[in-house]
Amino acid sequence: MRRRRPALRAALAAVLGLALAAGCASRPTKEPTVLAGSAARSLLILPLNVAVVMPRVLEAKSPAVWHALEVYLRRDDRRLRTVSYEVARKFWLECIEQARAKKGAKASYEDAARLLVLRLAKYADFDTVIAPTLYVREARISGRIASWDGVERPVEIEAAASVARQVADVPLEGSAPAASLHAVVFDAQGNEIQEGRGGLDLLVSVRVRRSAGPLGGAPAFDFEPRTDFFSDPAHLREGIAKALSPFLLPPPPP
Repeated sequence: MRRRRPALRAALAAVLGLALAAGCASRPTKEPTVLAGSAARSLLILPLNVAVVMPRVLEAKSPAVWHALEVYLRRDDRRLRTVSYEVARKFWLECIEQARAKKGAKASYEDAARLLVLRLAKYADFDTVIAPTLYVREARISGRIASWDGVERPVEIEAAASVARQVADVPLEGSAPAASLHAVVFDAQGNEIQEGRGGLDLLVSVRVRRSAGPLGGAPAFDFEPRTDFFSDPAHLREGIAKALSPFLLPPPPP
């Protein structure tokens, strides 16, 4: 099976704010500081990917993630506020410029985000602001399981009957593109409470074909883009819970 190029790692770094194309300087990774299970009742959620451009491969399917986020955040009778992407993006770019005007090259993601939260507070009351971002990264495949950002997913195998039995017990090793959710949580004063990441779905399946040859060669493994990612609500809930915990603890199992 072919390995994916390390360019995905660069894309991940950009999405996490380490090299924001929109303009802020790098930000350090922080450990969560929030107590488990926040009592916040009024949440404002920013649109997906306000700070960075969403990977094109995720655009068409992203409404499913947004819907799952809304359902997850509204549980326990919490009040959820939203803002349009156009307004949020406009405010974000203006806050970047304000942060740069004050601190120059030392301006950070936190500086711009604090200004954004304080600006939004002029229009609505809320306890916390959540900034969610979809991004693409590499998942490690071992055996028939892909692992990344705290989750594991079975790798889908597509094989013709003529080779299916031959590869039934063949382990797979390598890496594949996967989608994750990154979430940063701020209090009403714009202070970062926590950031987290949760894996959502693999973006590819593995197709098995027989290599060319007069008698048919050994099976070969190729990636095939999936068209049904983000279709499993359980996968989305798990990834969202990973990204928002411990700020919001996962609901108890049914």
